[in-house]
Amino acid sequence: MNTPIHPHYLVIRIGHESYVLDESGTLMRRSASRMLQSFARTRGRPISLEDARWDRFIDDNGWTQQERKQACLYSLVKGGETRHQLALLAFL
Repeated sequence: MNTPIHPHYLVIRIGHESYVLDESGTLMRRSASRMLQSFARTRGRPISLEDARWDRFIDDNGWTQQERKQACLYSLVKGGETRHQLALLAFL
């Protein structure tokens, strides 16, 4: 039985599309809803994508080194969510 993939990260760039990423940092979809963006902003502060684990995402989406330094990545999960809570994230 396959485990469903849930959104774990949201990247919000001013003046650009947002990106919803799964736990491994793979793009799930673009253009997150306003509700998901609000949820992400209220759960924590943004961080940059400077860590090497984001290299593939950065390369695939054509970001510059300067853009990579901007604080724009929000974590949607904190680690204690139930399967139901994670499933609800997929609908935001």
